[in-house]
Parts: sequence; structure tokens; C-alpha cells
Amino acid sequence: MSFSVYEITVPVMVHGLNVMDSYLDDAQALEWSKGFEPGRILSERLASNMISFGEQFSVSCNKVEAHMAKLMQHDPPRPRNTPMLYSALKDRLLETRGGLERVEPDAIAGAQSHVYELTPPIARGWFGGDDYIRHLVLPDFFFHISIAHAILRRLGAMIGKRDYLGNLTQQTGGDYS
Repeated sequence: MSFSVYEITVPVMVHGLNVMDSYLDDAQALEWSKGFEPGRILSERLASNMISFGEQFSVSCNKVEAHMAKLMQHDPPRPRNTPMLYSALKDRLLETRGGLERVEPDAIAGAQSHVYELTPPIARGWFGGDDYIRHLVLPDFFFHISIAHAILRRLGAMIGKRDYLGNLTQQTGGDYS
């Protein structure tokens, strides 16, 4: 069985953005339960040289848009700075998710056969589409989700792997519990 580029990117990223949306809710609930100042968690970092919890969301949305534009052979949009407010970050996630949901499968069909130029800070060079998708697009996306998850866990949020996996659905049949 083979998967189309669309099938391994768009629905997967929509699902991941939904997980990130729930992490914003978890962060607000944690602030309330611990008596933290509202918005404090947005500035928390896993390590001092990493971007903050709130920036994980903004950067992730920018990267989703840039990667999808590249896969569609369009010029990437300029990265946007989202205000570090829960409502603004939720709006940004919703907007990014909506953009993904408007991507037509034909718009990225064959993207695995193209060659993509990558520039620093991550890597420099030309990458085949398969490598670009499997070794950068998807891992880069999941990195930001996992860092947001780790920040919440470090602060005491009662979330686990089930939260990271999000709302699991089956479209192919079989049992799940």
C-alpha cells in the first residue's frame, strides 16, 4: 500500500494542530490550578536556548505554511509573529488548520518527486522530495508538538502519551480501545 503526499502530510498536520490546540487549553487550566499569573506558561522554555512554549505554536504554524507552499511549488509566505496570548495563538492554529484543509490533493501530488533547496539554520543543500518530507517536514512539525508537551509536563500538567496522540479515529476499520 502506498500513501499520497497529501495523505501523509495534510491530515497528519491537521491532527497535530488539534493536539496543539488542546495543549493551549491544558496550559490555561494548569495556570489556573497552580495559581500562576495568566499567560506565564507562554514564556516558559524547556531549556534556556530554546524557544518558549508560546513560540512553539507560532513557529509551528509558520513552518507548516512554508513547508506546504514548498510542496506546492509556491513561494513560502513570510513568517508571522503571533502575539503571545492564548486567544491569538488559538486563532493562528485555527487559521493554519483552515489553510491546510483547503489544500487539494492534486496541489501536492508528485511533490515527492521534486527537489527542494534548503537553507540554514537547519540544513543547506538540495533534497529529494521523499527525503524532504520524511526527514524534515514531518519530524520538524512533530518536534514542536513534543517540546510543547514536554514543557507542560515539566510544569506539572497531567498529560501523557494519550494526549500527545490526540483524538484517535479509524477510517480503515478494525478494533481500537
